[in-house]
Amino acid sequence: MGLMLSGPTHVTSLLVSTLLLAVLVLGCASNGTGDQKPVIRLHDSLGQSQKVNNAITKFIIENGYGYPVETVVASTPMMQESLPAGAVDLNLEGWQQNIIEWYDAELEKGTILNLGMTYEGGPQFFMIPQWVADQYNIDTVADMKAHWELFRDPHDPSKGVFYNCISGWECATINRVKLEAYGLDEFYNIVSPASANALTAALEEPQKMTRPVFGYYWQPSPLAAAYQWHVLEEPPYIDECWDQVIAATEDPALRPIAQACAYENLPVDKLAHAGLQEKAPELVEMLRAMVVGLEPINKTMAWFTENDVKDWDRSGVYYLRNYEDRWRSWVTPEAYDSIKEALDKVPQTIQ
Repeated sequence: MGLMLSGPTHVTSLLVSTLLLAVLVLGCASNGTGDQKPVIRLHDSLGQSQKVNNAITKFIIENGYGYPVETVVASTPMMQESLPAGAVDLNLEGWQQNIIEWYDAELEKGTILNLGMTYEGGPQFFMIPQWVADQYNIDTVADMKAHWELFRDPHDPSKGVFYNCISGWECATINRVKLEAYGLDEFYNIVSPASANALTAALEEPQKMTRPVFGYYWQPSPLAAAYQWHVLEEPPYIDECWDQVIAATEDPALRPIAQACAYENLPVDKLAHAGLQEKAPELVEMLRAMVVGLEPINKTMAWFTENDVKDWDRSGVYYLRNYEDRWRSWVTPEAYDSIKEALDKVPQTIQ
């Protein structure tokens, strides 16, 4: 899964430069006081699972270790500039398999650190409702060619519609490359919603109305857990195939490629600016031990959605109250006591 809403390159560079200047000014101000700890900046892709992970981490860092925390909303290209530069300190959902050349290059240069997984396996896939798969005997991506009329685009009835990854996330381009390789772009218009909420709505509303729908999604997510979905079978992931997919996302002249394959199901890791080790070494130690877990984050997001909670900070509180056996092992005894005390002061009301 990539990250949110990219703009033109010069706009991205200007935003990153502005953020870097702000970091330097605030850093100098903090040093001048002698006792104020520096601000820790968390990347925010606006994805639901990352908002939960950010809420958990923010509560721990602020209440257990005394650092102020800010979140920075950024697209994939902006994150790729701001994390190595130190304008952002931490990305709790790296999804580096989608930006592997950047990741390998920055890791080799020593600008970023991999602090280990946030949760096990972040599967990405193409899906349709299970009842559609059963009724029309659809199993694979190849089967979708013969059934495009089930998924007719209301704005262009000559084709079906595929709801793609969010506009500006790296997976939006990856999926286009894959659909072209599968020959599905001849049968489906590819629509990239502007936000995670818009994509969720585009896939959820047809399920509620018992209408066919075809699109991309991922785990962890409450949507994937709330309905019965059929994950379409694709050619299995192999390194050689994926290298061709990624190359074609970076060089349109290579498209269409002859074949594509499924996403690799890899753990979702924490990526940090290398300077975080000096800036807050105790946080790096905590983050290396921090494994939120796929099942706990799924259950936290389900609670958030089912109870129509509005404040994402509450998801962090819910997690910390319900999974103390996990997070207690990440933190120091002193931090644990402070976090528990802070949790006890948070009202029990959902909203």
